[in-house]
Amino acid sequence: MSQLRVLIISAIIAILAFAALSSSYVIKRDIADIRKQNAKDAQALQDKFETFTEDTECEPDQIACIKGDFAKCATVATEDGKLVNKYQIQKCNTGLTCFALPLVTKPGTSLVCTTKEDRDARFDQAKKNLKR
Repeated sequence: MSQLRVLIISAIIAILAFAALSSSYVIKRDIADIRKQNAKDAQALQDKFETFTEDTECEPDQIACIKGDFAKCATVATEDGKLVNKYQIQKCNTGLTCFALPLVTKPGTSLVCTTKEDRDARFDQAKKNLKR
């Protein structure tokens, strides 16, 4: 009876170990796919921003990178009193530029003021699924 018990316990442990290894592989594969897709999405967003100006149509609280600076859409009054949505530019600090960057652990992008070297490194990490 004790041999049967040991055999059953060993089988359960083996099954749990296999399940843990399999799920960690799937998670790592999913993270790699997410990072690569985030890099593509961030590049597409950056390309889209190349066409933006302060007068590009927007909805309040939308954010963008416009001409290398961070921008947030707000409702403002024109000289004739009409309310319009317009991007408000917030300059990045000296030496920094606004970029769309890929998130690392979940789907999405972020907009930050950083150096071109940092941006390039983050894209490289995302595309190659490297840890920072």
